[in-house]
Amino acid sequence: MQRILIAYATKAGSTADVAAFMGKVLREAGASADVLPLKQVRDLSGYSGAILGSAIRMGKVLPELVKFVRMHAATLCQMPLAYFNINITLMDDTPESRAIVDSYFNPLRAICEPLRVGAFAGRMDYARLGWLTRFLISQNRDEIPEGDWINWEAIRAWTLELLPLMQRERAST
Repeated sequence: MQRILIAYATKAGSTADVAAFMGKVLREAGASADVLPLKQVRDLSGYSGAILGSAIRMGKVLPELVKFVRMHAATLCQMPLAYFNINITLMDDTPESRAIVDSYFNPLRAICEPLRVGAFAGRMDYARLGWLTRFLISQNRDEIPEGDWINWEAIRAWTLELLPLMQRERAST
């Protein structure tokens, strides 16, 4: 059975929630999926593919994801790989915001080109943020309001579309 790693970096928990949901979707589809924070992943052996995700802060993926991809590039670049991010930019899902969000993947693409990328609107819950982040964001409350824009059905669809691609890519390597 194909074993897929879903690993993530998060600040306020939305990315962890989305990763857990992706794992559930894959398991329901018959795949074996491990969902772990990046900091807990030590070894990629035994995985036939990886889905790596990050929250977005200040227009960038979290540094621990870039560091993880660099550290494991030799393995990741040889396996079916996908990236996803959870961001507030897509609370207003327009072609312009999609172009901005797509650029967030560039540091990762420069290391390993993925089969697919997925970008999804997240949630902003000030209570889940650290005091400094909460203070900085509160200065821009008009631009970054509290709310939940996660589209679970879009995440389910993306995850299910990704599974056969990962299986096909694995078979050809």
